[in-house]
Amino acid sequence: MDDLSWMYRRLMDNCLHFEYIVDVRRFINFAFLIDKKCITGKNKCPYMRCKNKKFLKEDDIYKHQLNKAFLLCFENWIVHEKPCVIEPMLVRPS
Repeated sequence: MDDLSWMYRRLMDNCLHFEYIVDVRRFINFAFLIDKKCITGKNKCPYMRCKNKKFLKEDDIYKHQLNKAFLLCFENWIVHEKPCVIEPMLVRPS
């Protein structure tokens, strides 16, 4: 999961973008797969209000991400080992 720019293209013509729906599911599956501490069946939720601090079940995270936006700069998560650079015109959650 190298290119995560889809995280901020949630809506297209005021409807959920198909690519977003598919990639959210792929991302969550990947996150649960690589997180070795996920023995409880819960993982951190990247929804803006959860701020990656609340642990939720996979389906609840999926619902949050379909209905809400990802945290700003979340595409630069730790696995990528890249600094977070915000360009206001480009990073606007839908």
